[in-house]
Amino acid sequence: MSTDTDRRFEFETDQSGWSWETHYKPVLKYISLAVLMVWMLLPVYYTFANSLKTPEMIFTQPLGIPFVTFDPVAFSGRNAWRTMWDAFPFVEYTLATFIVSVGTAGLATVAAVFAAYSFARLDYPFKNSLFVLSVAGFMFPIVLLAIPIFVLMQELGLLNTYVGMILAFTAFTLPYNIWLLRGFFEELPDNLEESARVDGCTQIGAFFRVILPLSRPALASVFLLAFLLAWHNYLMAFIIGQDPLHTTLAPALLELKGTFFVRNFHYIMAGTFLSMIVPITMYMYLQKYLVEGLSSGGGVKG
Repeated sequence: MSTDTDRRFEFETDQSGWSWETHYKPVLKYISLAVLMVWMLLPVYYTFANSLKTPEMIFTQPLGIPFVTFDPVAFSGRNAWRTMWDAFPFVEYTLATFIVSVGTAGLATVAAVFAAYSFARLDYPFKNSLFVLSVAGFMFPIVLLAIPIFVLMQELGLLNTYVGMILAFTAFTLPYNIWLLRGFFEELPDNLEESARVDGCTQIGAFFRVILPLSRPALASVFLLAFLLAWHNYLMAFIIGQDPLHTTLAPALLELKGTFFVRNFHYIMAGTFLSMIVPITMYMYLQKYLVEGLSSGGGVKG
């Protein structure tokens, strides 16, 4: 006489012996991940492939494989990558973008550490209300806050300066960093600090000697996220850095519109792809900390 368990097993297993949990579900999962990966890599492939073609080929065969459709003469001579490197101040803009991105990531991480720690581990009046206010900026679109920030930077005399861009970018990355680190600090067991206090540490000493070393994955993840957000930020860089000599890569590449480069679309594709190299390198170097920081908020259990 068959039991309920036997009937459920027969329902989940077809005549071929394949079951939902052990066969169909993993296959469906990997197919979904493959489709998602192709969708996410499509812009990268499109940019890279078209940087190796002539302008005519870009519009006639936009998704063609470059090593089949590209022009060997154009590629072997002054190709788009070489032209962008020589005729466009790519190194200067890349260095400026790197300075602004590292400054933004560093400032947003340091400020978020202390704010998130106080929201997670300290008790004081109106703590929850202050936390909501501190992360409320994350709910507003950049366009809505662009004009007030522009007026503020103008009053402070920080337009067309790296400091102005760092402060503006930090205003948008700080709420997310605070929210992420607060969750991580809340998951840390209380006995870690209590043990340090028993050994003679003050609360500040326990923070620097125990909490911060354990928070390295979370700190690396928020640093990387802030760096990537600053590197790709176009709108605020365009508003704060109106001077072409004091701006970042994203608005500088758009300024090529209407110049010699726009008639040779593959130059802009080459510049766009080159601008991806630094953030991709940074992500590959810190990805293990990013994954660990985002997924192991409770990784340290007492």
